[in-house]
Amino acid sequence: MKMMNRASLWLCVAVLCAVPVIAALAADDAKNQKGEITEWVWGDYEQKGASEFNNYYPNIKVNYVVIPSSNYTQKLQTTAASGGDMPDVANLEMTPRGMLVNLDIWERLDAAPYNMNKGDLVPWALPLISNEKGEVVSVQIDNCVGGYTYNRALAKKYFGTDDPAALEKIFTSWDVYIQKGKEIHDKSNGKNYLFGGVDDAFMAIFGLYTKDALVTPDKKLNLDSSYLPSYKIIEKLVKDKSVGKYNEWTPAWNSSFSSDTVAFFPGPSWFLTWAIKANDKKSTGKYGLITPPTGGYSWGGTAYAIPKASKNKLQAWTYIKWFTMSLEGSKCFMKNEATPTLYKPAYATDLYSTDANKDPYFGGQNVMQKLIEIGQNPNTKARPMTKYDNAISDTNSMILQDLGKGMSADAAFEKLKTEILKKLPELSK
Repeated sequence: MKMMNRASLWLCVAVLCAVPVIAALAADDAKNQKGEITEWVWGDYEQKGASEFNNYYPNIKVNYVVIPSSNYTQKLQTTAASGGDMPDVANLEMTPRGMLVNLDIWERLDAAPYNMNKGDLVPWALPLISNEKGEVVSVQIDNCVGGYTYNRALAKKYFGTDDPAALEKIFTSWDVYIQKGKEIHDKSNGKNYLFGGVDDAFMAIFGLYTKDALVTPDKKLNLDSSYLPSYKIIEKLVKDKSVGKYNEWTPAWNSSFSSDTVAFFPGPSWFLTWAIKANDKKSTGKYGLITPPTGGYSWGGTAYAIPKASKNKLQAWTYIKWFTMSLEGSKCFMKNEATPTLYKPAYATDLYSTDANKDPYFGGQNVMQKLIEIGQNPNTKARPMTKYDNAISDTNSMILQDLGKGMSADAAFEKLKTEILKKLPELSK
């Protein structure tokens, strides 16, 4: 199906505004709700993560309809624009979310009749679920806060310790990481690396620079406080040969986890399971997790939104709220997906601090509790999203390869802006 142009996407507004608003949600009636909702998914993540929902709401049936991830965003857009049958719950993955949340096709969840309590979520997560007006139109399930994962054997060899607390006292700034990266290269004769490639290094760095949205309200690029400092660090790492040649998500990159040549990897919550453990299945006690030098960062995540066209808004909100903003939902998600939610009240329980969460794979470290600690660090922030973020990110992926080949940070930054403006001519420098 051909992707519709941006102007056509807004044609759906007139149709969607005609949908009646549901009555106020009565908490007393919640347990007795009956109905059926449809959620478009791209796998079994929700079916597993919310598997106990019907233990609490037995009369709400959830139909999970699988849409290939490669076609998911386009299907949402074209179905909304044509007035087709939308799901009751839509998945908004992080990469296209900035664009999606700014389409006027979603229910506002922090206003009547939903009245979502924003204080129940960690504060830094709010920009990740809001549109450019500051209205909450989705709720993210997974706390994708990130630390840095490290190879314990290489840490002990090059830094003298593999203890997380001791390493955090050593790696207090990115200047230290740059220095240690050069030492790793020199001492190993180029066989070992600080990071496996410029992609991994960038993801470990970029999320620490979150002060500004990437585009201003008057449509000007605003990249000097995020992309430029990230590029300057990568330029130094490449110059010192501290990063390898592994490109993310390639077979060679997958094999790098078991090669024992890379000291550090990015470490958001989902990455621990789906990248590290998945690609290095036979290891035990090999890894550790530490806090980045300036707090933490957020990378990835899936949020849930209710289309205005839904005919089952009450049931859809009950499902989303239970899944993302309840202790029972947090327990279910942790049990089945080994990932914390963003629901702050769960942090005051022993859900994540219990000894049962000490992970032999990480040398007995309680990585869940560590992630919660990083997520509650006052320096952990998330950047406000814009509808242009996905296109900017795609352009950056190309520029990173130039940096890896030795292009200077300043030249790469100018090329980034030039290429973005070619792709998005409505923006300006």
